[in-house]
Amino acid sequence: MRDTEMCRQLLGLKKPWDVSRVQVDTQSRELHAYLGTGKKWFGRKAIERPECRWRHANIGEYKAFIHASLPEPSDGPDDNTQLAFLGSVESDFTHGLAQRVIECLRAGLGYRQVCSLLEIDVHLAWQIRHAVTHGQLTGEDHGTLFKLETDDEVNPAAQAIPPTGDPAWFRLLESERPIDVGLLGLKLLLARSRQEFPRLTTHDAKIIRVNAIRRFFIKHESQLSHEIEQLNDFRQHEQVQVS
Repeated sequence: MRDTEMCRQLLGLKKPWDVSRVQVDTQSRELHAYLGTGKKWFGRKAIERPECRWRHANIGEYKAFIHASLPEPSDGPDDNTQLAFLGSVESDFTHGLAQRVIECLRAGLGYRQVCSLLEIDVHLAWQIRHAVTHGQLTGEDHGTLFKLETDDEVNPAAQAIPPTGDPAWFRLLESERPIDVGLLGLKLLLARSRQEFPRLTTHDAKIIRVNAIRRFFIKHESQLSHEIEQLNDFRQHEQVQVS
């Protein structure tokens, strides 16, 4: 069986969704599935939308990542943007992974146990917690919300890197204010992103670019303490302006 067909079955995809390609990294135990809906969406020509990347629940021993463009939202229970293998533009996780986290919490596990069991980092766990407690995920009972609000196991350091929707990221990419960067990879990424950011015409495209920068900060957090301090200066400056 081809990798794409096996992945399609494991993800439970139904038409018009399909797997265009699968990329497997055995060393890092990562599986990247690239999904699409073809040229048409229920008989209509699909509008080209920016591609997102989300962490999904593991597939076997591999950490699964979904790459796809969100379809146009629709009203009612058939809203295809709420499928388990998709997520929102602002998040780094799929609805399916969020549901797995919530199920583990309902079963009595703490956040550290959930992170270990599902092999997710504390930043992603905090992002899911934030989405649930702020009503961004539907269908959660009061017991789950209470546990999330009173659970102190999430590392406070996870909040040092702002969430995707924080205005600090927009100030960082829209401002010409210099930032002292020691890591060459981040220096190049920021230079390119600052050049391209003003040309992005939709909010979704800008959020996706912010997510790419934020993932870099998370991946290299131990090497970016000085840069994270400067990023939070952008954050505090925004809060002062608002107040």
